[in-house]
Amino acid sequence: MECISASRSASCVARADPRRRDTVLLLHGSGGSGSLWRHMSAALEPLYRCLAPDLLGYGTSLAWPAGVAFGLEAERVALEPRLDCCTDRLHVVGYSYGGVVALHLALARPGRVRTLALIEPVFFHALAYASEWRAFSRFQHVRDEFLHALENGNHEAAMGSFVGFWTGNGTWSGLSALARHEMLQHADKIALDWQAAFAFQPDRDALESLGPRTLLIRGDRSPTPMLQLVDALHRIMPGSTRVIVNGANHLVPLTHPTQLTGAVLAHLHVDAERSMR
Repeated sequence: MECISASRSASCVARADPRRRDTVLLLHGSGGSGSLWRHMSAALEPLYRCLAPDLLGYGTSLAWPAGVAFGLEAERVALEPRLDCCTDRLHVVGYSYGGVVALHLALARPGRVRTLALIEPVFFHALAYASEWRAFSRFQHVRDEFLHALENGNHEAAMGSFVGFWTGNGTWSGLSALARHEMLQHADKIALDWQAAFAFQPDRDALESLGPRTLLIRGDRSPTPMLQLVDALHRIMPGSTRVIVNGANHLVPLTHPTQLTGAVLAHLHVDAERSMR
């Protein structure tokens, strides 16, 4: 889950160009917006049509109605109208919460998704499938601590523990007052993101079938449970490619955009070569 909110912008960072054949859909993490992808969109645009929408409750998207059941399917349904401009197959890139949304989309529409790039996706049940129970329990504890603080009306404590887990203790207090204020506005949606991600338990065989078209990316300084999650997912999805970004933590799209973009471009290049054979 993304912890530092990118500045808000239009929901589609890169405008669709109907003359281009392939479309890359870029999905941000919790607390962020489509503007996270400015660097990658600029690099990809000479070759691809890029779409970087705001997920539900973030940026310019509408908030999810209080008291209405929520899950990853709601994110997919909200995305579908934005994909009407793209009749071709999609390359989907997802970061953190956006990674699990991307995976859900690929499983729901496998014929539509040509390649998949998942950057530290919060697909928690990958750990359960791999019997990595200690790491799975650690994520449960972080979720429960966050939700408990919210239930007691302490949004500040909820966000402080959330940001601290992903980026290190003391990060929350080091943010500007404006940044903390913006993130606090997203606390209730982040709670829904936690719940939707934990509820996601796809079929193992379906996951395996996506392996050859999937790129998995993680830093080497992310929280240990996340390192274990990505590595477990790599084993669960035979044929997947794993890239480790040295010196990066969970904020890899913000801190290492050049390395991240290079990895995604290489993945797309391999797919392009494969399709020409």
